[in-house]
Parts: sequence; C-alpha cells; structure tokens
Amino acid sequence: MSADHGRRPQRPASLPHPNSSPRHRHLVPDPLQPLELLQSDALGAVLAIVAIGLLGGLAGGLVGIGGSLLIIPALTLLFGRDQHLYQAAAMIVNAVVAGTATIRHARAKAIRADLLRRLLPATVLLVVVGVLLSNRIEQRLLQVLFGAFMLYVAASEGWSLLASRHAAAPASQPRRDGPLAVGACGATTGFVSGLLGIGGGGIGVPLLRAFCRVPLREAIAAVTATMLVSASVGAILKNIAFAQRLGDDRGLSASLTLAALLVPASIAGAWVGAALTHRLPLPIIRSVFVAVLLLGGGRMLVG
Repeated sequence: MSADHGRRPQRPASLPHPNSSPRHRHLVPDPLQPLELLQSDALGAVLAIVAIGLLGGLAGGLVGIGGSLLIIPALTLLFGRDQHLYQAAAMIVNAVVAGTATIRHARAKAIRADLLRRLLPATVLLVVVGVLLSNRIEQRLLQVLFGAFMLYVAASEGWSLLASRHAAAPASQPRRDGPLAVGACGATTGFVSGLLGIGGGGIGVPLLRAFCRVPLREAIAAVTATMLVSASVGAILKNIAFAQRLGDDRGLSASLTLAALLVPASIAGAWVGAALTHRLPLPIIRSVFVAVLLLGGGRMLVG
C-alpha cells in the first residue's frame, strides 16, 4: 500500500490557509465568517446589521462622520475582528450616507461653495494615499489606530464643548478659512479617512472648527459634501485592493453583501440625522458626537 494512501491532499505552499497560523489569521482574514453567520442565523444577523446601518446613518447625518465610526466597531462586536473587510463595506456606506446628507444640507443652503472648492482637491488626493497605505498594515494595528483616533477626537471635542461655555463661539471669532489652511485640513482628513476607512467628519469637522474657525453647521455641511466624492473614490480603491489581497472574489462578495444590508437603513438614518443637524441645539449635536466616539473608540481598543 502506498505511504500516501489515505492522506489528505496538501494545499500548495503558495496558498496558505487563512487559519493555518496566527500570522496568517492577521494577514489573510476569513471574509466568509460574516456570510456563514448570515446563513446560520439569517434573521437575527440581518436585523442586527440593519440596526447598525440605521444608527450609523443617523450619527453620520447628524454630525457628518459618515457612519463608519459607529459601523466598524459594531460589526467587530457582532462578527469578530476583520478590520479590512469592515472598512471595505463601511466606505461604501460612507459614500451613500454622505450623498443623502449632502442633499439635506444643500436644501438648507448650508454648503459654502468656496469652502468646498478649497477642501475637496486635497481630500481626494490624500484619501488615495491613505487607502494604499492601509492595505499594507496588519489589521489589528489598524483597529488599535482606529480606536485611539476615535478617543482622541472625543477628548478634543469634549474639551472644546466644555470650554465653549466660557469662551466666544467660533462664529464670533475671525475666520482663517483661506486656501492653504482649508487645504491642509482637507489633506489631513483625506489621509486619515483612507487609512482608517472612516468618512472624514471625525477629523475634518474638528480641524475646520479649531484651525479655520468655521461654524459647526458649515463645517459639517462642507465635510459631508466632500465625503461624497472622497468616500466614493476610497470605497472603490479599498474594495479592489481587498479582493486582490485574497486572490479571489470572496472578499468582494462579503464586502458587497454587508454593504447591501447596511445601505438602505443608513440612507434613512442619514436623512433624519442631517435634518436634525439644522434643528437641534448645537450642544446636543456635539454631545452626541462625543458619546459616539467614546463608545466606539473604547470598543476598538479592547478588541
């Protein structure tokens, strides 16, 4: 009898199994895990994903963050770690949320065309750089960077919220929204957005407020309209790179499946959130922003 009789066929050395070692689990995630959960508990998983999309869209429309700052931590809690997959799906949602919210902001005449022209080019250029770099970083490190960034922005905005009780509001201060200042904010926003798979509001809105002294509603509207373009570019690049990373169509299939479940509810949430931006008192909007960042950032760091 042959010594090889009864042995399982070996995978080629060039195609290591995603779960063959801790190293490969990080470098090559298993994008079928969310799809397997959908098959085993379809109704529960679908309802959970739809709820995540609704809340992500609501938060994104309300404070201009695109939704992924809530969606990615929530998907991590539901399915486990798979940062690259969640970023690929969330960036699609970011573009949709931004488009929905932009319509609302345009109807409210809150979008400044001059601010948008200064913000858009650098944001789009640097989002490409950020996406390309993110594809080379191990996913747990991306998750830690994502969580740390969320907590930093929450602390910054929370401090600003407390300090605003004893200081002049940004609208009453001299503005510094020239091309160089706004372009620098756009470049930073684009790079971080592409690197972490976020919409950009989490950094773009605080930057415009702190360094350019743009009023909150104007900052939210301008960053949201910018995200409509930059998030679309980032989503295309991220999903192409994610498919190439695995060498087949599993990653793209999983990303599009998650996005298809998230998008309808996120549109509804973004529509309501963007309308509330122009109706709720500013302290309430900022408090919601800080709360979302704290919850999401803490969850991402804990893993």
